[in-house]
Amino acid sequence: MSASDALMAAHPRAWSAATTAPFLDGARDGSLAEEAFDRWLEQDHHFVDALVRAWGLLLVRAPREDFDLLLGGLRAFVDELEWFEQIAGTRGLDLTGPELPAAASYNAALLELAGRPYPEAITAMWAVEAAYLASWEGALPGAPAYREYVTHWANEEFAGFVAALAGIVDRELAHGPTPEATEAFLTVLDNEARFWGMTTRG
Repeated sequence: MSASDALMAAHPRAWSAATTAPFLDGARDGSLAEEAFDRWLEQDHHFVDALVRAWGLLLVRAPREDFDLLLGGLRAFVDELEWFEQIAGTRGLDLTGPELPAAASYNAALLELAGRPYPEAITAMWAVEAAYLASWEGALPGAPAYREYVTHWANEEFAGFVAALAGIVDRELAHGPTPEATEAFLTVLDNEARFWGMTTRG
């Protein structure tokens, strides 16, 4: 079994908590309040901004053979920021507002994880993308109000990107997940779970 598969198989409860949530159920069946979705979009913009910076740190430690994929990821994240800016006007989003606690915690964790040795750092960044993809795939096809967003994040191109990241993780952890990589993986999943709940609880 590959290291990426082994990590998911060894921690099914953490994986489920990170990839299923009332927020996602609501995006699928239409019960999610648009106000909660808009607040989440504002926080996700902060998250992607932090992700760009984290991947810059990741690139410093990356072997030459990974440059093309990582630079492609960085370009995609910058494009995502531009997409947020485009939809901000139509949805009335405030992209300059403060981070909610769950977002601030996750963004800080991203930067810390990206600064770790490469095998741990790439495991964490793969976990971010793999969990995000699985989450939105679970929301397919999406309620009419959210379908364009669900399909924006759940598509074959993104799935291919996540698979390529998994291949790097499997190469870097050729002898199986290390305790350090496992801890990085679980840190991401814990933050993912809290991120999904931040605008729909309380």
